[in-house]
Amino acid sequence: MATKTTWKVRARIEKNGQYAEYDDVATIYGDHVPTEKSVLAAQLAQMLKQYPHLRGGKITGRATRIN
Repeated sequence: MATKTTWKVRARIEKNGQYAEYDDVATIYGDHVPTEKSVLAAQLAQMLKQYPHLRGGKITGRATRIN
């Protein structure tokens, strides 16, 4: 049975004075409950797809499970 978890995710990537931020709620469906680390890693991977010029920059972030 698939589980649904909701996370409050805040992530930021900075490089050479440029930055990208994500501050929103993410809903994840799967066979197991993901960890904070895996939720944050998935969001950062999506951000780097959109902003590849920030690769190698400073990353800060937090993911908190809501339910």
